[in-house]
Amino acid sequence: MRAGQWVAFDASTEKPHKCGKKNKEDPNIKELAKQKNKIQKTENVDLGYESEIDLEIETLEAQLEDIKKKENQENLEREREKISRRLNEDNVNIQQNINYQIDKEYPTLEKKNKGWEFYFWIFVVVLNLLALARCVSD
Repeated sequence: MRAGQWVAFDASTEKPHKCGKKNKEDPNIKELAKQKNKIQKTENVDLGYESEIDLEIETLEAQLEDIKKKENQENLEREREKISRRLNEDNVNIQQNINYQIDKEYPTLEKKNKGWEFYFWIFVVVLNLLALARCVSD
C-alpha cells in the first residue's frame, strides 16, 4: 500500500498481518462484503445495448440457419445430378452390353458386292424364260 507495496491482511479482519500474532475474526467483515456486493449490483445501469445485441444475435442466427438450408439444398441438388448421371451412364453401359451380346449370338451376314457373274446368270435365266415363253406360245 505505501510506496506501492502489497500488505497482507489477516483472514476476515481489517488488520494487517503480523507474523506470530493472531487476530480474532471480525463478524462485521462478512456483512460489509455482502453490502459491497449489493451496492455493485445496484450500480449497474441498463443502457439498452443488451436487448439490441440479443436482437442482432437472433437475426444472425436466423441468417445462419437460412444459409445452412440453402447449402443443404444445393448439396441435395448436386447429389441428385450425380445420381442421374450415374444412372444414365449405367443405362448406356447396359444397352451397349445388350447390343454386344445380340451381335455375338446373331452375327449379321456381310453384304458382298455383286460382281459381273451375278448379272451374267440373271441375264441367262431371263433369256431362257423368254425362249420358253416363245416356244409355248407357238
